[in-house]
Amino acid sequence: MAAVALSTTLFSGCGGATGPAGATGPTGPYGQPGDYFSFTVNQTDWSQSTTGTGYNFQIAAYSGGSVANDLTASSIASGVVAVYFQTVASGPWVPLSDTYPIAVGVEQTMTYNYNVNSLILQIQNSDNSIPAAPTAFNINVVIIPTAIIKQHPGLNTGDYTEVMQVLKSAKAGIL
Repeated sequence: MAAVALSTTLFSGCGGATGPAGATGPTGPYGQPGDYFSFTVNQTDWSQSTTGTGYNFQIAAYSGGSVANDLTASSIASGVVAVYFQTVASGPWVPLSDTYPIAVGVEQTMTYNYNVNSLILQIQNSDNSIPAAPTAFNINVVIIPTAIIKQHPGLNTGDYTEVMQVLKSAKAGIL
């Protein structure tokens, strides 16, 4: 009985003014929900380039609009940037880098590089011939936060549909 009286006194006998609010806690278990944006690459976006060492390629560089708004220092530092392309509106989203045959014994590789506020697409042929600028196709850039990758260790970042399902669930708060 004495123990009950003592515990009642300890937990209900304290009074006084409410103290100051504590520091803001860390972001929840998923961190930022990620982001994505899309745009169309047109044939006129490409320009021929050479490295000066005899390697020929086409590049398309972007630094405005969604690229500048979403490829920020903090988004790059806190996640993985994945790029997918689609050649027709109803076709599958293919992850970059991608290599595909264009002639007997010749393959073409499309890659990407990014930095704060910039994205560069590059096409190069395996035989070092000058690649033709491709016709229009769609690009999706997806920023996958590291926290989401940790929560989904089996996430296949090469599967656009799977990545988008996870990101949309994170944005909706249902993960």
